[in-house]
Amino acid sequence: MAITTSSVLPAPVQQHFHETMLAVQVPNLIHNIAAMRVKAPRKSGATTRFRRPNKLSTAPVPLGNSGAPVVPEALTAMDIDATMSTYGKAIALQEQVTLFSQDPVLNWGTRMLGINLRETEDELTRDMLAASATAINAVFGTVGDVPTDITRQDVDNVTRVLASNDAYTMLDKIQGENRFGSGPVNNSYAALCSTNLMSDLEGMNGFLNVAQYPNQSSVLRSEFGTAGRARFFVSSVGSVVPNASSNGADVYNVFITGMDAYGIVTQDGFNSELIYRDPRFSDALAQTATLGWKTAMAQRILNDEWIARLRCVLSF
Repeated sequence: MAITTSSVLPAPVQQHFHETMLAVQVPNLIHNIAAMRVKAPRKSGATTRFRRPNKLSTAPVPLGNSGAPVVPEALTAMDIDATMSTYGKAIALQEQVTLFSQDPVLNWGTRMLGINLRETEDELTRDMLAASATAINAVFGTVGDVPTDITRQDVDNVTRVLASNDAYTMLDKIQGENRFGSGPVNNSYAALCSTNLMSDLEGMNGFLNVAQYPNQSSVLRSEFGTAGRARFFVSSVGSVVPNASSNGADVYNVFITGMDAYGIVTQDGFNSELIYRDPRFSDALAQTATLGWKTAMAQRILNDEWIARLRCVLSF
């Protein structure tokens, strides 16, 4: 009787696992790029109150020589509260997996939980901006819809509004250099959007792809290019509202923001915690371990006049 290889060697022995895990599908996490990060001290309550003093009126009239008393002006301020919530995710590790598996399961689990934590942070900020930021429709595109597709005029309109509201730019200018095909980059606001908009962005008048920047030292992997006073960062999980246009097309949100327009509050010493529970503390027969993360944070727009949500559809 012929003896086959499979009848001699068990299946696991005939397999070789490469020691390096394959790359995991992780999107660009762009929505916290422009956030002001604040740490709240422990045991100080769940709510952080921000206070913005209101400007005093100018005094263009001379005092003169009458000696008349000046009417004092009261100091006023606006308070903005951000209340933290707690979030978490856990995975179960069956005892036999950790005992007999050839893979470093705890390392694998820790890596996946770390990715999950950062994706959750990004998603929470994205959804807060989509629900809270002032909306401006794109109106200069060629698509007969409300809103239209994005154009340079729409971007310039938003950045002009931000500049008129004294919003500081987020990103420093990049000086032009004597390099063929490159061009200087203005002091810019950050524009956060979906990768689905890349073709429309490239079609905008005066758009400069990131590869054409004269200097790459300050460029992030998620940056796609610039037009006017906006530098665009793209992600596959950029904000989109399905079937929200007048004609039922998907509407994409482009968050264009200045400095300190929105913030993220975490608790000092508890911005993220990795928690491992040994099988001995799980059930009567100590069969299952758990590994998870937990964090407390809050996302809040701090100045409505320094951020805008440009709504647009695709051009095709």
